[in-house]
Amino acid sequence: MTTRGGFHHLTLECAAALGVPDARVVVVDHPLGGIEPDAVLARAWSVTEDVLRLWTT
Repeated sequence: MTTRGGFHHLTLECAAALGVPDARVVVVDHPLGGIEPDAVLARAWSVTEDVLRLWTT
């Protein structure tokens, strides 16, 4: 359910520029702006397991 668009690439570029080129990121579907709060919450919940996995492995 993830879309790896320009923001994913930009995130990796910024992380590298800030000295953390191996930063692990979780991608949330775009867009978040202009959608209903329940849809934002659903997208957040959809990546919860990915976030927990990054924190624990």
